[in-house]
Amino acid sequence: MLDIFKCVECTQDIKYQSGDIICSSCKRVYKKNNGILDFSIISDKTESIKEEVAHTTKAFGWQWKNSNMGHNEGSKVYSKNLFFDRYGIDELELKKYIADKIVYDPAIGSGRVEYIFAKYTKEIYATDLSDAVYEAKDKLKNLFNNIHYFKGNLITPPFRQNSFDAVVCHAILQHTGNTFEGIKSLTNVLKPGGIILFDVYRKAAPIRDFTDDFIRSLVCDLKPQDAWDKLLPITKLAQDLYIKKITISQEIQELDIEKGEYNLQRFIYYKFLKTFWNENMSFEDNHMVVFDWFYPKISERYTVEEVKNWLSKLNLEVIKFHVLEGGIGVIAKKCAE
Repeated sequence: MLDIFKCVECTQDIKYQSGDIICSSCKRVYKKNNGILDFSIISDKTESIKEEVAHTTKAFGWQWKNSNMGHNEGSKVYSKNLFFDRYGIDELELKKYIADKIVYDPAIGSGRVEYIFAKYTKEIYATDLSDAVYEAKDKLKNLFNNIHYFKGNLITPPFRQNSFDAVVCHAILQHTGNTFEGIKSLTNVLKPGGIILFDVYRKAAPIRDFTDDFIRSLVCDLKPQDAWDKLLPITKLAQDLYIKKITISQEIQELDIEKGEYNLQRFIYYKFLKTFWNENMSFEDNHMVVFDWFYPKISERYTVEEVKNWLSKLNLEVIKFHVLEGGIGVIAKKCAE
């Protein structure tokens, strides 16, 4: 298994030595914690914002330790629908890209996306920079036997170039602190001809972006539980708005608002404030989505043009470029070297 790994410090070979995993060059020792090898390191590509990266990493570790969101039936359905909607595909198309492949999931979180694709793959090498990886292993251990778990940073991965048939990187790049370098590193570990799926948040209507950043500034320096409690009224507002409708009779171009009838909760959600609500999930699971949005310090949004520019720079052949109001999903193939 160590053939595809490299030292995250000096990129040289690692090997077994007296029961430890050690770099053959710089002699860095990689330890196991709860059976998971730890390759995590703050990347030099995010050195200037390392405090923000550390905060965001701890935020995800806390939320997935304190939530079962994505592992109960209502939120499983939501996570699955969100995944397929984000990339504009169905399960048969996804299977075409990953069936019997060796797949890299660079940010497994609590493992909620593995329910969607793990059953089709040959093997999954799953990492996460946060402690959520321990939750993922615990929750999935009796369901899938083809997942290898590691702690690691997707911008500075412990894997050699051209190691994987496919990469599935869902709902994390905007939290890394350097999205382009993240996609670049994912492309590097992908074999020529391999498939990558990734998504990012899309820049929202101007008032929505302003309001979201303002609320984030109010809660991101609080302790996680205090931030959780402070955000509860937003989720309650979303619940109350869900049953109402609104009609916009004339386009408001300056605010990026088209005319038409809207569910009031979704109208506020897309144009003014992330008032998330899904009627098939519990209040706690809905609130986790709100917390997930507002608490991490790093939560970047991008334009269509920015994402297309990255793809061009990395010489990725676009298979599908799916633009939604809240996000951009990409499926691409790594061109032959």
